[in-house]
Amino acid sequence: MSDDARRLDEALSHGLAALDEGRLDEADDALERARKYGGENHPRVLHLAGLLALAEGDTERGLGYLMQATDQGPSHAEIYLDCAEALLIARDDVDEAEVVVRQALDLPELTERERCEATLTLAQIRLDRMDVDGAMALLDAVGCELEEHPAYLSTKSAALLAAGRGDEAVEAARKAAEVDPNDPDFWYQLALTLQEVGREDEAVEVMEKVWRLDTAGEPAEPVTPEESALLVDLTEQAIADLPDPLMRLLAPAPIATQARATLEQVRAGLDPRSDVLFEGTPARDGVPAKLERIVVLRDHVTEGAASEDDVASSLLYAVVDGIRTFFGRSDLVFGEATVDA
Repeated sequence: MSDDARRLDEALSHGLAALDEGRLDEADDALERARKYGGENHPRVLHLAGLLALAEGDTERGLGYLMQATDQGPSHAEIYLDCAEALLIARDDVDEAEVVVRQALDLPELTERERCEATLTLAQIRLDRMDVDGAMALLDAVGCELEEHPAYLSTKSAALLAAGRGDEAVEAARKAAEVDPNDPDFWYQLALTLQEVGREDEAVEVMEKVWRLDTAGEPAEPVTPEESALLVDLTEQAIADLPDPLMRLLAPAPIATQARATLEQVRAGLDPRSDVLFEGTPARDGVPAKLERIVVLRDHVTEGAASEDDVASSLLYAVVDGIRTFFGRSDLVFGEATVDA
């Protein structure tokens, strides 16, 4: 191995390790060194550049780098698998993600671990397509090497829930959270799964753990008057865009803003990761809902938003989702431009 190749490997390894630990400045420095020794169009350099851009919130640039990397037909499976994961999470592009995963599976020197990871990603794709039987079959084929991995357990939980096997879904989600107890996403999935099977009290307890992990004991930056005015205005616009029967459900409720949910709101059964909270008494057992207040959570609704239009779109979806859950309107259909009431 030449000196440049060795230095390239060192820079890439350093950059990926720094990314895993959230040290983005270090990862950026490592990327610059990697570009020096491998060139900016080297597939492994593009891979690191793509992951760094995604970590910085630049989805399109990150996906662009990753797709350029896979287009070169590299021999490293992780480049394809990371690209497929990004396509699923950032774009929900299951078709392109499957193409990329199958490129990984065609590699001649694929390790057993990489084959398991690729098969797991295919199971996630099947689940996104609502092919529950196909997802379960692929999960069975993943192999023992990943069966205790939280990503496997999380996917299995989602498949079991979709198959109507709620208690088993809860146990798989709980096991995933216990394997990686510091990752709030696995606890969040457990909380949502508990809600789906009607175990509300347990769900609230787990959601409190999610809140504590998400906030990490750090105080939130206060919402400025300018931010509050803008968020209230955008929420009012979202409500005004609804059909009259839905708009009338929300019209009497005042709109408030917060940086994020409070512990008291979480203990009252509200989702701390929602963009919008509906406070009051939800519809239940034939008793109509009583909405007291709409609360917009700034930190969540603006996270990842590149423009005011992105925030407005998120608010519209959040308001419609709130109507579904709070008023028991599971019949609502969200069209491209309107909501069918």
